[in-house]
Amino acid sequence: MDKLKTILSKIKMPKLKMPKVKFPQLKMPKVKTPKLPKISFPKLNMDKVKPLLVKLLPIIKKSLNLLIKAAKGLILWFGKAIKESIAQVWTLLGFFIAWLTLTGTAQQIVGIATIFATILWLITIPLREEKEE
Repeated sequence: MDKLKTILSKIKMPKLKMPKVKFPQLKMPKVKTPKLPKISFPKLNMDKVKPLLVKLLPIIKKSLNLLIKAAKGLILWFGKAIKESIAQVWTLLGFFIAWLTLTGTAQQIVGIATIFATILWLITIPLREEKEE
């Protein structure tokens, strides 16, 4: 390590000077900003608004609860649909192979029937479930 330090200390690097560069002075044009009109908002009479809000809040609350239930149901359905599709992967593969082996109009009819049957099968998942009592 000491040898490396002594060798590096003996090496003299040339001093480099960067050239001085002068940038031109550019004058920016002055831009006049347009004067915007003042906007005035009407004052609300809270005595008139309060009864309306009292009537609307329960409706909004029920609507939000329905939306949340629908979203939960949709998420659960997607999960069940994925599980059902994985369980029936060989059947779907057979439909796909049958579609590939056909040609012309028969291929179109089998393809449409396969898609329609798969969609109908996924939509009717809740009907096939056994209800626990």
